[in-house]
Amino acid sequence: MRYIVATDGSYASHKAARFLVQHSCPRSEDEIFVIYVFPLPSDPECYQDVLHLPTDASDDRVAKVAGPILTETLEFLTEVESQVHEVTLVGNPAREIVEFAMNLGVDLIVAGTRGRSPTLELYLGSVSSALTHRAPCSVLIVR
Repeated sequence: MRYIVATDGSYASHKAARFLVQHSCPRSEDEIFVIYVFPLPSDPECYQDVLHLPTDASDDRVAKVAGPILTETLEFLTEVESQVHEVTLVGNPAREIVEFAMNLGVDLIVAGTRGRSPTLELYLGSVSSALTHRAPCSVLIVR
């Protein structure tokens, strides 16, 4: 099986990673993709006076934010025998995760109920809600 653990560094996303390990029992032949998406508001006017926007995960600013978040989440997966991959994307979190899942034929997306910032939720909408409506595979939302 292929799993995605969607993380934003929040307590809820850490709970989701723990839940996957404790309840799904990933096997050695399984793959787990721990995904952090550097969020960009969908409204381009938010960036009127910004000179340079990150466009991909190679941007140094994206790496500075994503690195610690991925490392924290990976700590919950140290006991699994599965292959674990770190993935950083840039854009709308729900859209990027769904696209990644479609492209790789993922079997299950695991995410927490609430992200880190209510302000970002205003800009981006609820990621967990969007995943349940748009994902091409099963989605497990952990409370």
